[in-house]
Amino acid sequence: MYMQIYQYFLMDPSVKFLKAMADDTRMSILRCLLNGEQCACALPPCVGKAQPTVSRHLRILEEAGVIESRRDGVNIWYRIKSEKAIEIMKILGITRLEHEGCDTGVWH
Repeated sequence: MYMQIYQYFLMDPSVKFLKAMADDTRMSILRCLLNGEQCACALPPCVGKAQPTVSRHLRILEEAGVIESRRDGVNIWYRIKSEKAIEIMKILGITRLEHEGCDTGVWH
């Protein structure tokens, strides 16, 4: 396991970026974020996963440079940082995920 973690940190940034996007849960998170900035608390019901699972996937996406976050009081808000990620999703025909729990915030 330590070897896998070590290899992950040494990975080429482009490969790390693409690997971060190549997961069903992370793609669902990105589809929800296509609606705009989202509070971390709104993402679990949006993607149908437990909060700890969503948090782990958010960390992977953020470490790869796909998304970025900001803290507002006790809430953490996420949005897509990379235009490349949006372009890749458009090329693949991936559309935003519509869900009542996906309320957008305002990025300051």
